[in-house]
Amino acid sequence: MSAGSSAHYEAQRSLLEAGEYERLAREAHDQARRYDLAARGEASVVGRLRALEALGWTVLPDRRWAGSKRANVDCLLVGPGGVVVVDVKAWRALEVRNGSLFCEDECRDDEISKLLGLVDRVQDCVRPAGLTRQALWPALVFAGRHVSARTQGVQLLGDGGVASWVTRLGHRLDPDQVTRVCALVEEDFPAYDAAPHAAVRVPRLRMVMPARKPIQTETLFDVQELTDSLLEAALAEPIESWMTFLHPDQLRLVSSSHSGPSRLRGPAGTGKTVVGLHRALYLAERSTKRILFVTFVRTLPVVLGGLCERMSPTARANVEFTGIHQLALAILERAGTRSRIDGTKITRAFSEAWISVGQPGRLSRLDERSSYWKEEIDYVIKGRGLTDFDDYASLTRTGRRTPMRVEDRKDMWSLFVDYERRLDALGVHDFTDVLMLARDAVREGDVELDYGAVIVDEVHDLNLVGLELLHAISGDGPDGLHIIGDGQQAVYPGGFTLTEAGISVTGRATVLRTNYRNTVEILDAASRLVSTDEFDDLEGGLSAGEREIDVIRHGPDPLVVHASSRRSLEVSLTKRILDTVAHLRVPLGDMAVLVHTRAELAHYAEVLRRAGIAHVDLQDYDGVTSDRVKVGTFKRAKGLEFKFVLIPVMRPGPLGQWSGESDDSYRERAERTRRELYVGMTRARDGLWLGFLPD
Repeated sequence: MSAGSSAHYEAQRSLLEAGEYERLAREAHDQARRYDLAARGEASVVGRLRALEALGWTVLPDRRWAGSKRANVDCLLVGPGGVVVVDVKAWRALEVRNGSLFCEDECRDDEISKLLGLVDRVQDCVRPAGLTRQALWPALVFAGRHVSARTQGVQLLGDGGVASWVTRLGHRLDPDQVTRVCALVEEDFPAYDAAPHAAVRVPRLRMVMPARKPIQTETLFDVQELTDSLLEAALAEPIESWMTFLHPDQLRLVSSSHSGPSRLRGPAGTGKTVVGLHRALYLAERSTKRILFVTFVRTLPVVLGGLCERMSPTARANVEFTGIHQLALAILERAGTRSRIDGTKITRAFSEAWISVGQPGRLSRLDERSSYWKEEIDYVIKGRGLTDFDDYASLTRTGRRTPMRVEDRKDMWSLFVDYERRLDALGVHDFTDVLMLARDAVREGDVELDYGAVIVDEVHDLNLVGLELLHAISGDGPDGLHIIGDGQQAVYPGGFTLTEAGISVTGRATVLRTNYRNTVEILDAASRLVSTDEFDDLEGGLSAGEREIDVIRHGPDPLVVHASSRRSLEVSLTKRILDTVAHLRVPLGDMAVLVHTRAELAHYAEVLRRAGIAHVDLQDYDGVTSDRVKVGTFKRAKGLEFKFVLIPVMRPGPLGQWSGESDDSYRERAERTRRELYVGMTRARDGLWLGFLPD
């Protein structure tokens, strides 16, 4: 052996050993970096989710599987929407191809299978609480990524969108159920409590792990940041998604319980209808009986049903959406009661009664227009179900401006009696007859109805008989009747009080005061129309037109165009629609052209057709997103919302007085017209275009 051979051998062996240690060190550093990245990603996601605790959710991070020492669940959420199973990933790249999940060209469907297996385990855990698979939500959350997709039954989300997604899961659990489910989950998935690290031994080295340091959460959200982000996300969605957006501040209204009939009221844009929709679904998921949701506008139930289908198809099947007259006709059919509505014969009966009895008497000296007195029958006399003149003689005619002395009312009663006689002779009923017959059939037990609850929207547009019908169906039991409406948006004559309907909501009424829909600029423009007009709000007495409202968004001022001719206004209208699509990237389906009458609607539908702009009549709108401008009347637009609204029927100056119209009835009609326009303008969320025609 040559000199130095043994030393050289030891040197070579030490170099090889050092290289091996260096390899092990690199691998350990890589693994530490991956674990650190995962820990920070989980901490970031959990930090965002913590804000949901203010909305009734319980956040359970880093849970251990029962019976396992190493397997863990990144996060479990238990709250109003059910149970969310969260698996956090810190991947550098991800992609969904043909339904499969890829990370840097490697198929990672195994991660989906693992998560779905975990969901099955969670389902076994919560089964004693009565939860079904529909209440469990698997989610893969990717830290530092922007993604929103769904594949193989798993939601894929970026960390910035997970909280917003959770709040849109509906309302399946009440607070007591959340508490019970939490107890089950915490028992089967206890907190992960890692044992102290033992000394790590390698040849010639002895390493002791340092004490664990808590991970600093870098992106904790507070509640206000969360609600702002939720609102921002909802604003970016199609208008149909926005119409189902429930602000976190309103969550408690959905699940609150009442000992009897309850009422929700508030100015336009405060979210009354969407609260009603969410409440309907909440009740539908807990009741074996169907939930009845009633509106006055005949076509609105189709739209509301479509919106609910987006939120929860399962619960939607247990909610019946209907108009008040459709409901009444269905009740009469089930009761075997004959009813016949013929518009032509109804018009003939009143016209003949007016010529024979009304026009020769005192009524024509108060107001020459027969239409005013037809309204008196529909909304005051028959609308209240009056059958005795003495009741009419002493009645406070809420909402009617033309004063009537006893002698005038006697002539009015004679006109009413003759109209009824002629309806009988023609063998027809009018629409209020149908409501009265249905109400009486329910009261007398001629038909058996068994609903879990009744929710009525736009109650201020019903007459008294219509509300009495719904009250007869619901009764006064707990959570049986929920009334939604705002008298400032009433667009029909007459009025009544809840007391007259035999309904008390004392201690069970809520007033909404925050407008989430409109911008300050849009609401200011609309409110100026009605700020000096008092209105009836079903409480007895009048409320001031100027109201205190909190508005949280700003935007551009309404765009006002004063056209020199009808043709130039039409050109300006179509150009604004096309420019809004091209420059603001607003789809046609998020815009609406609104007018007063069906004749105006037909005209502007033709204007759009000639300009090649796709459109749909609100009478045919079903709540499904489409790339067509909505066209409708203000009345038909009630309960709906649009990102941009265009109103091409503005007129400078006050409303013109009709020939033969008294000053009092003119004032009444002008107030209703202003309220209609207020309704139309407040349908606009982001932008409002007002086109003025020349006098």
